[in-house]
Amino acid sequence: MRRFLIGLVVTAVCAALLFRLIPWSSTEAALQAADPRFIALAVTCLVASLVAKTVRWRLLLPEGSAVSTTRLYRILHISFLLNNVLPARLGDVARVAMTTRQPGIRFGHVISSMLTERVTDMVTLLTGFLLISPFRPVPDGYEPWLRAAWVIFAAMACVALGATLFRERIGLLARHDRIVARLPGNQRLREEVWSFGEGFRQLFSRQRLVPIWGWSWGAWIGAFAINYLLMKALHIDAPFPVAVLLTCTTNLAMLIPSSPGYIGVFHAAATLSLLPFDVASGPALSFAILAHLVNVVPVSLIGAVFLLLGHDQINLNLRALRGEQAEQAAEPETVA
Repeated sequence: MRRFLIGLVVTAVCAALLFRLIPWSSTEAALQAADPRFIALAVTCLVASLVAKTVRWRLLLPEGSAVSTTRLYRILHISFLLNNVLPARLGDVARVAMTTRQPGIRFGHVISSMLTERVTDMVTLLTGFLLISPFRPVPDGYEPWLRAAWVIFAAMACVALGATLFRERIGLLARHDRIVARLPGNQRLREEVWSFGEGFRQLFSRQRLVPIWGWSWGAWIGAFAINYLLMKALHIDAPFPVAVLLTCTTNLAMLIPSSPGYIGVFHAAATLSLLPFDVASGPALSFAILAHLVNVVPVSLIGAVFLLLGHDQINLNLRALRGEQAEQAAEPETVA
């Protein structure tokens, strides 16, 4: 509740500052002059990006599970819908609940796959930010961010190198039966811990390493293209590297507590990211509004359709899930 209230305050402050400092007349004029063809292309890239993220998620889950990529695509849309309308990122909780109801998928598999998604997303965004820096002069205000990105990237590169060199030892440690057997709790807990290690090892699998990173880059290139096409729609003359920078800053801003849908925080990050590149305040805010609508409305509408028409197939029944967890917690402890 405290985080939700803080998020509402942050959203209100950001929205108030934007609408107080930026003239609405120029923002409205820029939105009215938007080219719908580029907006349609941006929505197409959004759908393609979500497909790529779904394929990557399937690769991070156990190969032997019977869950299909189509089913995961529906789950992903529903979780995004719930994140956009409910506080405290409850869509992520629902995503875990829906996925663990699928055959062959355990709680540990889902958690490790979602954590691995965050890692690959962070690495991809940092790499994209660093790749554009030599081709587009970064304004002075971004120099500290650029240095911080290089430091974080170097640290993550060292971690990735160490994980690659000791991949086999890490894999043996994660599946070591003696370590799992010494964990407190019942057999269910030990199995979940083992499944967590099994899911995380998918990232270091020789068969899946290249496809996972390939689909990750495909998803984020689609996200970069969305921002570039929306700038074109609003007649903002900025090169593709600015679209990459916008994607990085807006996604970092989503880590700040805000209202559902990241209202205010997303708009402030997008607007302030464009101003240093000689974009007027009105068109910059119009881009923020349009980008937010494109990223939220289509995904939410598709998620609503899946939730209304396919909830019986996805098994989104949180009450039954809580009852099942209570029964499992009451099971007598067994010795492995």
